[in-house]
Amino acid sequence: MSGIGWEFGVLGPLMARRDGRTVQLRSAKQQLLLAVLLLRANEPVSVDDLVDRLWGEDPPDGARATVQTHVMRLRNSLGDSSLVRTVPGGYSIRIEPDALDLTRFERLRSQARQAERGGDTAEESRLLSEALALWRGPAFTGHPTESLRLDERRWDAVERRNEVELRLGRHDALVDELRSLVTQQPLRERFWAQLILALHRGGQQAQALDAYRRCCEVLADELGIDPNAELRALHQAVLGDSAAPADIPQRPEPAWAPRCELPPAVATLAGRTEDIVRMTHSLRAERDAHRVWVITGPGGVGKTSLAVHVAHLVRSCYPDGQLYLDLRAQDCPVEPAEALDRLLRGLGTPGAAIPATLDQRVALYRDRLADRRILVVLDNAATEAQVRPLLPGTTTSAALVTSRAALASLEAQVLPLEVLTPGDAVRMLTEALGEARVNAEPEAAEQLADYCGRLPLALRVAAARLVARPHWRLTQLVTRLSDERRRLDELRFGDLDVRASLTLSYRELAEPQQRAFRLLARLDTPDFPAWVAGPLLGVDPDTAEDHVEALVDARLVETVGWDALGQTRYRLHDLLRVFGRDLGDVDDAPLVALMDQWVALVECADHKIAQRGPRLPGGDAGVLGERLLSDPTGWFDAEWTTLGGVITQCVALGLAEQTTRLAVAGAAVCDLRARFDDWEHDNGLGLDAAVGATPAEAILVQQRGLLHSRRHRFAEAQRDFTRSKDVFEYLEDADGAGYAWHGIGWMHEWLGRQAEAKTCHEMAMRRFETAGNRHGQVDVLCSLGAIERRAGRSSEAEAYLRQARETAAELGDRMGMLSAALELGRVLQARGELSGAVEHIHASLTDAHRLGDPDLVANLRLTLAETYLRMGAKDTARTEVQQALVFFDEHDDVAGKAWAWRLLSWVGLLTNSPESALALAERAVATAEGLGLPQEHARALRQLGMVLHEAGKLEDAALCWRQAEILLDNAGFHAEAAEIRAHSGTAAEGSNV
Repeated sequence: MSGIGWEFGVLGPLMARRDGRTVQLRSAKQQLLLAVLLLRANEPVSVDDLVDRLWGEDPPDGARATVQTHVMRLRNSLGDSSLVRTVPGGYSIRIEPDALDLTRFERLRSQARQAERGGDTAEESRLLSEALALWRGPAFTGHPTESLRLDERRWDAVERRNEVELRLGRHDALVDELRSLVTQQPLRERFWAQLILALHRGGQQAQALDAYRRCCEVLADELGIDPNAELRALHQAVLGDSAAPADIPQRPEPAWAPRCELPPAVATLAGRTEDIVRMTHSLRAERDAHRVWVITGPGGVGKTSLAVHVAHLVRSCYPDGQLYLDLRAQDCPVEPAEALDRLLRGLGTPGAAIPATLDQRVALYRDRLADRRILVVLDNAATEAQVRPLLPGTTTSAALVTSRAALASLEAQVLPLEVLTPGDAVRMLTEALGEARVNAEPEAAEQLADYCGRLPLALRVAAARLVARPHWRLTQLVTRLSDERRRLDELRFGDLDVRASLTLSYRELAEPQQRAFRLLARLDTPDFPAWVAGPLLGVDPDTAEDHVEALVDARLVETVGWDALGQTRYRLHDLLRVFGRDLGDVDDAPLVALMDQWVALVECADHKIAQRGPRLPGGDAGVLGERLLSDPTGWFDAEWTTLGGVITQCVALGLAEQTTRLAVAGAAVCDLRARFDDWEHDNGLGLDAAVGATPAEAILVQQRGLLHSRRHRFAEAQRDFTRSKDVFEYLEDADGAGYAWHGIGWMHEWLGRQAEAKTCHEMAMRRFETAGNRHGQVDVLCSLGAIERRAGRSSEAEAYLRQARETAAELGDRMGMLSAALELGRVLQARGELSGAVEHIHASLTDAHRLGDPDLVANLRLTLAETYLRMGAKDTARTEVQQALVFFDEHDDVAGKAWAWRLLSWVGLLTNSPESALALAERAVATAEGLGLPQEHARALRQLGMVLHEAGKLEDAALCWRQAEILLDNAGFHAEAAEIRAHSGTAAEGSNV
C-alpha cells in the first residue's frame, strides 16, 4: 500500500506530513480535494462527487477536466505520484490505516467501547483520553455539515470520558476542563450537569448552584427552554445538600415490565455505516427534540433491516420498551384504529380498557407514552394518514418509520436509501460467504453484485443460494444471472423473492402508470427526462411528467438529480428494468414515435447551432422544441449520454432512417465539443444504415473526413472529402460539393501543397456562389487569406480576410468572424506587429470560449503563446501552453502536443534551461516528422536549431535550419522560409554549411 511514511490529519487544521516533514498545501482547492479523499481513504471517490464537493451546486464549465488538473497539482505538491491513484470513474488516496488521525480516533473509541463492555473503567478512560488527544481544533473537511458531524463525534467522546472520570472519583481534576467546556459548548446540557456534579462532589455547593443558574440563563436566552429533567433533579440534590449522588440522576424505572417486540437484528449492514451513525446519534441525543425518522426507498433496498438494526443499537436509551408493528402497505394496510389497538396492548393496556373511537385511542396511546422513553418501529407504512396517529406526542419517545412512499408531510427526518455502492455490495457478499470464497473469485463477485443491481434483497438471495450450495463457484451463479430473461427467476430462494417484492409496488399503480413503466423499461438510455413518456403514451408533456412522478412515488423510477437545463433526470434501477421488460409490452410503435421525436429535436438543435456544412432537411420539433431548445448547445450537453443510447436503440430497432439522421445532426456539436470518439461511433452507425449514393451518405462521408482532419489523419480525410465531392457532384448538389472541395483544399494546405489547395478553394467558391451560400464563401476567403500569408503576400492576405470579416459580420456568423480575426492576427504576427496580433488572437480566443469549443481554445492558446514568445513574455506564454496541454493530454492529440513541446522548448531557452529545451525540441521534431506535418516538422527543426546554436553547436544548428527552410519552401510557406534564411545566414557561414 502507498502512503508509507505519511501522516495526515483532519481532526483540526488539515495536516500532511512525510517522514516528519510538513508538506504545505497553499491552494484552498488542493486542501479541500485532499480532505475529501482522506475522509474516504482507500476507497474510490467519483469525479462527480469531487465536482460537487469542490464547487457545490454551481460548478464551472469544464469542471471535470479541472478536477483532473487539481489532482495533478495535488500530486505534484505531495511529491508522491503513487499516493493519489486514478481509479475507474474517479480517484482514491491509498494510505496505511493508521496514517490518518480520524482512523486512529475511531479505532480508539471502538477499543474504549470494548473496555466498557468488559467493565474496565480505567482502561476505557485511558483509551478515550488518548483518542481525544488527537484533536488539534475544529475538524477540517471543507464542508460545514461534515465538519459539524465530525466535531459531534469529538464531543460525544468528551461526554463519555467525563462520565468515566467522575465514576473513578476524579471530579476535582475535571472541574477546570468542564468550566472550559461549558464556555465552548454552552448548549450541551450534559456538560453543565457534569460540571454541577463535579463541583457538588468537591464540596463546592455555592459554585454548583451558580453553575445551574448560568445554565438556566444560557438555555433561556439562546433556545427559550428550561433545563431538562436530569439537570432539574441534580439541582434539587444540590439544594438539599444531600450526599453527593453517585451519578447524574436517571428517570425512575417504569411501573410495568418493559417489552421488546423488535425482530432479530441483522449482524452487520454493509454500506450503511454513515446512516447508522446519524440515526443512532440522533436517537441517543439528550436534547429535547422531535425524534421521528422516516426511512424511504424502493422494495428490497434494506429499509426494515436498517430500522431494526438501529433500534437494537439504541435499546438502552429507551428502557421503557421497544414496540414493533408491520403496517403492511403492499398487502392489506393496517387501519390506524387497529394499529393503535395493537400498540396499546403492547404497552400493557388490557383489551377492555381500549376505547372504541380513533380519537380516544390516540389520546390514550399518547398518554401511555408521556414521560416514558419508548421506541416505536412502524414498518412498511403506506401513507402519512396511516402513520400520523401512531407517532409519540412527546419528545421522550421516538419512532422509526419505513415506507416505499416519501411520507413528505410528516414532521420527521427523512433518510432515502439507495442501492449499495459497488464496494459495499461486494462487502455484503463477503460478510455472508466469507473472505476466502469471495477473494478466490473477485471479478465474479463484482459481476454478481452488478447483476443483482447492488440491491440488498437481491444480494441476500444470491448469497443464500451460494451458502446453500458450498460446492458452487461464484461464476456458476454469475452465468445463470447473465441471461436477462431468467435473472428474476434465479433471484428467488425460500421466502426471499425479488420479483414478488417488485410486483407489490407495480400492482398498486393505475393502468396508465403500469403501461408507462413497461414502456420506460424498454429504453436503452442511462437516464431520461420526463417528457419522453409523452410520445410513448401519446400524451402532452405535463401529463407525461405526472405519470413519471407517480412511478417515482411508487419507487419504480428514481430521480438522479437535475441536468444543466434544470430538468429532473430519471432512471430505472437495473433489476426494475429487467422486471419491466419481463411484464411484456412488445409493441414497437410507441418506441418508434419516441425515436422520431428525438430525431426532430436533434435536427432542430443542430439547425440552431450550425451555420455551415451540408445537412438533411428537417429541424421542426414542434411545441416541445420551443420548450426545450432555447439553448440548443446546452440541450445537447444535457442529453448527450442519453442520445448515445437513443442512436444505439434505433439501430437495435432497425430504424435506418432515424439512425442516419441522428448521426448527421449530431456531428456539429461533436466537432464543437471535441467529442471525437462519440463522433466516430455515431458516424459509423449512420454509414452502416445509409444505402447507396444518397445525400445522407455523402454528408456522413464528408463529416468523417472532417473528423479525420481533426485527428490529423490528412490522407484519410482527403479520401473522404474526395468521395463526398464525387457523390455531391453526381447529385448536382452545389452546396454539398462546395464544402467537399473546400475540405480537399484544406487537406492540401496541411500537407504542404498550397497551389493545389488554392485551386480547390476556388472550385469551392464557385459552387458556394451558385448555391448562394455566403457562410461557405467566408470559409473559403479565410483559407485563401492563409495561403497568401504563408507565401509572404500579406497585402493580398489582408484583403481576403477583411472581406471575410465584413461578410461574416453581415451574416452574424460568429465562427466566420472568429476565423477571420485569427488569420488577421497571424498576418500581423508575420509582419512583426505583435501587439495587434495579440489583440486579434485574444479576441478569437474569447469567442472560442463563448462557443464552447475546447479544441479550438487549446489551439488558439498555442497561437497566442507563440506571439507572446516573440514579444519575450515567457511566463505568460508558458501559462497558455500549459493550459492547452491539459486538453491535448486528455484527448491524446499528438499534433497539439508536438506544437506545445516546441513552444515549451522556446520557453526553456528564454529561462536558461538548455537541457529541458533540447529534450523538448527533439521530442517535437520526432513527433511532427512521424505525423507527416511538414510545417510543424519544419518549425520544430527551427526550434531545435535555436537550441543547438545556443549550445555552441553551430554546424548542427545550421543543418536543422536548412532542413526547415527546404520543408517550408516545398510546403508553400515562403515567408517563413525566408525568415529562417535571414536568421541562419550567419550561422551557416560560420560553420561552412
